[in-house]
Amino acid sequence: YNNPGAQQDGNAQAPKGQLQRTTIDYYGSTLRGLEMQNSGAQTTVKGLPVDPSYTVDVPPPVFMADEPEAAIATRFVQQAINKIKSPINVARWTPEGRRLITGSSRGELTLWNGLSFNFETIMTAHDTPIHTMEWSHDGQWIITGDHEGVIKYWQPNLSNLKAFQGHKYPVRDISFCPTDLKFVSASDDQQLKIWDFRMSKEERQLSGHKWDVRTVDWHPRLGMIASGSKDNMIRVWDPRTAKCLATVGQHNNTVTQLQWNRNGRWLLSGGRDRCIKMFDVRKLNEEMTTFVTQREVHSVAWHPVHETMFATGGSMCDTKEMMSEGSIEFWMTNDTRPKACVEGAHASQIWSLDWHPMGHILASGSNDKTTRFWCRPRPGEHMPTELGGVDTDDRIFSGTINNKAASRTASFEDSISQIGKASEKETRLPTSPGVIVMSPTSDGPPKPPANLPGLQSADIGRMLAKIKQGGVPGLSGLPKTSGLPGLPGLSSAQRPPLPPTMQQTGVARNEPKARQASRFNPMKRHPPTPPDSR
Repeated sequence: YNNPGAQQDGNAQAPKGQLQRTTIDYYGSTLRGLEMQNSGAQTTVKGLPVDPSYTVDVPPPVFMADEPEAAIATRFVQQAINKIKSPINVARWTPEGRRLITGSSRGELTLWNGLSFNFETIMTAHDTPIHTMEWSHDGQWIITGDHEGVIKYWQPNLSNLKAFQGHKYPVRDISFCPTDLKFVSASDDQQLKIWDFRMSKEERQLSGHKWDVRTVDWHPRLGMIASGSKDNMIRVWDPRTAKCLATVGQHNNTVTQLQWNRNGRWLLSGGRDRCIKMFDVRKLNEEMTTFVTQREVHSVAWHPVHETMFATGGSMCDTKEMMSEGSIEFWMTNDTRPKACVEGAHASQIWSLDWHPMGHILASGSNDKTTRFWCRPRPGEHMPTELGGVDTDDRIFSGTINNKAASRTASFEDSISQIGKASEKETRLPTSPGVIVMSPTSDGPPKPPANLPGLQSADIGRMLAKIKQGGVPGLSGLPKTSGLPGLPGLSSAQRPPLPPTMQQTGVARNEPKARQASRFNPMKRHPPTPPDSR
């Protein structure tokens, strides 16, 4: 990520009229990960040299399935606030990760850009506060529920197609079945209702809770529905017979949110009793693991790539001053202590957490009327909020790195040539995430994923086509030409310092102006595609 408006001198200020806005562009690191994957290299983050230019060498979590710690997002990126402030009850990324949609207590849906986090559009969707919003698994529909029990269907371009009265009391949560043909809604009327999505017709009711039903989640593959209520109970239902399969009473206060893991085996629950409990689907009568925190838990979110990692949003209440400060904690299923904690992430309760489909950004919506974005720290960057109370030597990205590799700027080809060479001296640098170590696989180069989350296959094709036309050197499978000189991470030469001027253009002085214009103006050769209707 970079800040186009920032100056190199820390005391200098941006010119008047120039807006400083942080941008997180993951396309470069995604191409870097594809390059490593196509060459048969396995990426592991043991710490990069302390240099922001190596940020491109940190691929998205989808390329580092065995290192969940590298996906912990504790660095504050940007804050988004509506012109008319109101609490943010729900925040959801679009399936392709280009935008974030938030639902507020004023009944408004707001779209924020997923790269620069700037405002895009806002619309009044409901007359009362929006409590829940859910995408279908195929990414073609959105369902929202409000405080009056009204349920609405939306297309991805936020075109409302249907609205009907689902409950007499507020709708607190909605979840789709694996086939998207049905969905279940939870309400303060103590009922859960299963609906036929196409007909908008109620099929059956699930009755059994003694108080408001706060959360519900349909199993990602099986015919099972889990619900949590203010009666401190968790119930698992059979949607075909409307019978309760299991009743779990392990919480001592309201169950605020439930979520199935994408592996289908684990059920995670958070409550106001300051406990997070994980259950095994094969033995639901007792908890598998209990995570104790000092905060009331209002939201939980499994990581979309690392199934052993999840984040929770809670609040620490001060009874004397009647203040409630929101914090975000990051957990691993094999450790009952948090791996990291962002104290004071919000000034009030955190009602919603949602991960970017690529897993590198976390969005949070709070009662303090703000939406905030959090990302992974840059190489060598550590803040006090990232330590989570652990010792200095046990920091998230700490590791042993090779002194020789850390002392110089090693390119991708240089790193490949160093595979298999043992280092004579190793030094632990707890304050730097270290060098990417690549080891060849015995079965040959792995096949790249057909469709990465957050990047459609067509997007990757267009990106690779543009790079091929530009002739970027060092990219496996593409011709090596003079192309873009000095592009970090894509050249076999050493990385140059930050260029103070743009003197080196890479164009011959005697080259005709028409050819220069066609070379450096891709928009002239390739007309821009029409804007996305979404």
